[in-house]
Amino acid sequence: MEFIPVIPLSDPVAAIVLCRQDISRMFTRYMSNYVHFLNKFIGHMRRVGSLRFERMTLIKFVKKLRFLHESLTNFEVGSGIIHPEDADLKTANVPLASFCLKCLELLDVLNFYLTQPLQKEIISKTLNSNLTLSEDCIAGIEDTYNHFVKYTQWTIEALGIDDPLLHIEVVQFARKCALEDNVNVEESSDIFLQEVETVEDAEEYGNLSMEWTNVLGSKLDTLQVYYDDVMMHWQDGFDRKKDTKTSRT
Repeated sequence: MEFIPVIPLSDPVAAIVLCRQDISRMFTRYMSNYVHFLNKFIGHMRRVGSLRFERMTLIKFVKKLRFLHESLTNFEVGSGIIHPEDADLKTANVPLASFCLKCLELLDVLNFYLTQPLQKEIISKTLNSNLTLSEDCIAGIEDTYNHFVKYTQWTIEALGIDDPLLHIEVVQFARKCALEDNVNVEESSDIFLQEVETVEDAEEYGNLSMEWTNVLGSKLDTLQVYYDDVMMHWQDGFDRKKDTKTSRT
């Protein structure tokens, strides 16, 4: 678990830079880990001719993730903030929040494809589960994504921003369903329905942002364990297949 001490951030410039740094660091780590995992997956899929189309689809996703990762890595967290009068949290964080929404939309589609239709196609075309994901891994992918969505929602709504262009589709859908079903939001365990309180100042925003990085860091650590287990499962499956062929010859 990644621990970052809570420090006073009364300086609005320092608060903005730190928050930008937190957001950038968490998303780059998230995408970097995902790219590494998918590259391993693609490498194993090369051995299965019937999964050629599925492999090409994942390669397309990886290219998109790499581009977003590179763009975020090259982002200068202190850009546009030189003087205290430039330190407006709302204005400063909107461009980065908008970029994070772009990342989340791609991850949403990727997660759906990877954990649902692709799993069925693999079993259908290979007649085995050597290249499938474990239930724990699928749950970890979903849980991590949900927390990154909530984090992004927090970065926006904690500043009192209510811009339709910064709404998150899965959050809006959850709210719509809750309204139609007369769900008591205060008693719901749905993370998307949990209200976000507006912060009082830059110091509170900065400190809460650091607390969020601890939560997200823990989620990424757990997800990496699932990734490692699945990659080991893939390798073991092909090793057994190789040993079987060798023994027959």
